[in-house]
Amino acid sequence: MRAVVLVVCLAITACNREPAPVTFDGALTADKAALIRHGDRLANVLGCRGCHGKNLEGMLATKYTPQYGPLYASNLTVEVPEYTDAQLDGIIRHGTHPTRKTVWNMPSEIFQNISDPDFEALVAYLRALKPQGKKLPDPQFSTLDKKDIAAGTYKPAVQLVQEFKRRQPINLGPQYALGRYITTVSCVECHGPDLNGGSAAGSGGSVKSPNLIVAGAYSRADFERLMTQGIGAGGRKLNMAMYYVAVGRFAHLTPHERDALYVYLKARADQLSR
Repeated sequence: MRAVVLVVCLAITACNREPAPVTFDGALTADKAALIRHGDRLANVLGCRGCHGKNLEGMLATKYTPQYGPLYASNLTVEVPEYTDAQLDGIIRHGTHPTRKTVWNMPSEIFQNISDPDFEALVAYLRALKPQGKKLPDPQFSTLDKKDIAAGTYKPAVQLVQEFKRRQPINLGPQYALGRYITTVSCVECHGPDLNGGSAAGSGGSVKSPNLIVAGAYSRADFERLMTQGIGAGGRKLNMAMYYVAVGRFAHLTPHERDALYVYLKARADQLSR
């Protein structure tokens, strides 16, 4: 009888236990230095350096599109220390700002999917940076910006967070959880919240990204070359947006993470092809 009670109690405990968070490799370390290194890697994988610069000192985001802004990507080395962890969570994962209500051009719509352990590692890395450079100006909106905002074609991050929350890549079960997770914090930026295709990030709508059902045609070797070198199957030349995302971000994924991403995208392609 006691054995039966014990088994029942253990079963109830297991059922009530929170499922382990899905994270990038290395997020669940208890070593502080390793956690900071993981955050450094995530700054590449998530594209932080693509907007905020190699040293995260910020840059003029509208340098080549002077009809907009001027809009600056913040100098993270001097701004991060100004905020609490909760405020950084608002800015990064929710699109809110403690003084400006919302942020602009910050991909919070995809970063809302960053798991707590990965987020904590990213913040630990940002807080470990030595302040350098100067604080950059807040967003300024040109006449064209204001026109696009009024028309609803240029949206604040806080609004995009809600729109993306309603559309997510298909869930194919726990065995594909890591691959799906990686798509939600990376691929959806260009290929849309459900991976059905869209405008490539940074192209202004001029470059269209395909439905990622196309991944079903890739062998694992071709996919590896795509993810690390930005070269399509058969040596096909890709648009420059995908090339830079591959060599600047996806090349920093671990082989295990690229395996998981490939397996998920292949399973998704098979599901949609039926």
